[in-house]
Amino acid sequence: MEELVEKAKNNNSDAFTHLILNIERDLYCIAKSKIDNENDIEDIMQETMLIAFLKIKQLKNNSLFKTWIIRILINNCNKFYKRKKHKSLQEDETLDKIGSIEIDLSNIEFQNFISFLNNDERTILTLYYYLGYTTKEISEILNKKEGTIASKISRAKVKIKEKYKGEFY
Repeated sequence: MEELVEKAKNNNSDAFTHLILNIERDLYCIAKSKIDNENDIEDIMQETMLIAFLKIKQLKNNSLFKTWIIRILINNCNKFYKRKKHKSLQEDETLDKIGSIEIDLSNIEFQNFISFLNNDERTILTLYYYLGYTTKEISEILNKKEGTIASKISRAKVKIKEKYKGEFY
């Protein structure tokens, strides 16, 4: 990936396109965790890609490309969110396990399952459970302490357990 980033920094649009294609799913899932309208997600992703393309030469460490572009995306989502003042943002996909609760959610969309959580919790759970990032990686992406990330995951699990108590076991 670092070679592609270097090529993209040298104005190779094919290399940049390949980089985006490698992480497009992750970007979409993160945007979906913050924004519920598909058209808005598409606009935000395009804006993110444009900013990244125009500013890629400013990236100092090529190995941090993915973290860097995710931060751009999250910033764009937050700007959009503030403008639109969405009251309920949602996630996507399914979640198999939260803490000690074993849940089969094959027929329940992840976004509906955690829609009652706040924006931060939804984003962190998407990164952690759906995309498989570690708490350390999430802390780097969101620029928060790793302990804060772990606490937010723990608190979100408690909220989910309370909300769905008795429904899945």
